[in-house]
Amino acid sequence: MDKLFLLIEVASYLFAVYLFVNKKELSIIYLPLLIFSYSVIVPTFSASIYYGLISLLLISCINNNTSFFKNNIFACFIFIYFLILLPKSEDIQAIRPYVFSVLWLFLSIPLITTIYQKYDRDLIFDEISKCALLILSLFVVNVIFSTIYSYAPAEMYGITSGVLYGNLYAANFNILSIAIFITALYLVKTKSMLRIIVLILALSFLLLSMRRSVMLMSCLGIAVVLMSFLAKKEAKKFILFGGILLVVGYFIYSSTNFVDLFQERYELRNLEERELEGEGRFLEYELLYKDMFLYNEYSPWFGFELFNSSGNYGHGIFDLRTLHSDLTNIAHSSGLIGVLFYLLMVITAFVKAWKAKCNTIDKSIILFCVVTFIVFAITGRYTQVDYMILLYLILLIPLTNKNNEVEVLSKLELSQ
Repeated sequence: MDKLFLLIEVASYLFAVYLFVNKKELSIIYLPLLIFSYSVIVPTFSASIYYGLISLLLISCINNNTSFFKNNIFACFIFIYFLILLPKSEDIQAIRPYVFSVLWLFLSIPLITTIYQKYDRDLIFDEISKCALLILSLFVVNVIFSTIYSYAPAEMYGITSGVLYGNLYAANFNILSIAIFITALYLVKTKSMLRIIVLILALSFLLLSMRRSVMLMSCLGIAVVLMSFLAKKEAKKFILFGGILLVVGYFIYSSTNFVDLFQERYELRNLEERELEGEGRFLEYELLYKDMFLYNEYSPWFGFELFNSSGNYGHGIFDLRTLHSDLTNIAHSSGLIGVLFYLLMVITAFVKAWKAKCNTIDKSIILFCVVTFIVFAITGRYTQVDYMILLYLILLIPLTNKNNEVEVLSKLELSQ
C-alpha cells in the first residue's frame, strides 16, 4: 500500500502543477479531487506542500477574479470572522486541517459563482464530470488494493474483512454520493461505457460501507437522473440506463457474495437498535442551548473556540466525542454570529442557483443539492471540504454562460 500511496501523492502534486499551468482559473473544479486523494493516502511528504499547493491554486483563481466576494458577501464576512477568532485557539497546530478546509470553502463558493459566469455550460459540465469520474476511479482503485492487502486501519464499524476501504472513514465517503450523481447525470448527455462501469463498481462498493446517509443520497442521485431522462422525454435512454443497472445489479446479486456480505455488515452495525432520538447528534442542540443560555459556559455570540468541541460541551457527557452536526459545530466554534454568516452564505448560493435555473435538469440538480446539503448538515461534517466544494460546483452550474459565447482559443487551451 505504501507504494500505491506514494504514487497517488506524487501524481496528485504533478496534477496540481498541470492544473496551475493549463486549466488556469478552472483548476478550482478539480480541488475536490486533490483534497479527496489526500484523504486516501498516508502522506510521505510534508503536509505544508499539500496546504501550499491547494492555497496557491485558489490564490491564482483569485488573481483573475479580484472582485469575486461581491457575488457572496457573507462568504467574505465569515472568512474574516474565522480569522479574527483564530488567535483564541489554544492549539492552532491541532486544528490546522480544519482551519485550512473551511477557509478554502469560504473562498471557493463566491469564486465558483464568479468563474462560472465566464464560461459555457457544456465546457464547465464536462470538466466537473471528469473530476467526478476521477474521484470514483480513485475510490475503486483504493477499495481494490485495500481489499487485496487487507488494509483497514480505521476498522469502520468493525469491518475488517471482505471489501475494505483503507484510510477512508465516516465523512470521507460523503463526496462519493455527489460524484455518483454527477457521473450518472453526464450519461443524460453522452453515452459512456467507461463511466457506466466505474459508476456501477463505485456504487456497489459504497453500498457495502454501511454509511447510511451516503448510501441514501447515492440512490437518490441515481433516481433523480432516471427521472431526468423522462423529463427530457428520452424514454430510450431511460430504458437503456435502467436496463443496464438492472442487468448488472442482477449479475452482482447472483454471481457474488454481495448479499451475504451486506447482511453481515448490516447485522454488525446493529442499525435496528439505533433509534433516531437516541442519536447523540440530535442531543447536541439541547446541550449547546443549555451551555450557552442556562449555564453560561461560553458566549452564545462568539462560541467557545474554533474546532475544539471534544469534551468541551454538555459538561463532557459524551467524553471526548466531538460535535457531529454542522450547525452545532459552527455554533460551538463561532457562536450565533458564525451560524448566521454561514447560513446566509449558503442561502445566497442556493438562491442564485434557483434564480438562474432554465430547465428541468437545473431544477433536478438544485433539488438533489438541497436534500444532500440538509442530510449531510445533520450527519456532518462541513469541514470535509472536498464534498462541500463539489456540491457547490454542481449546484451553481445554472450560473454558467447560457449564450455559449466563449472564445475558441480558450476552449483549445482548456482541452490541452
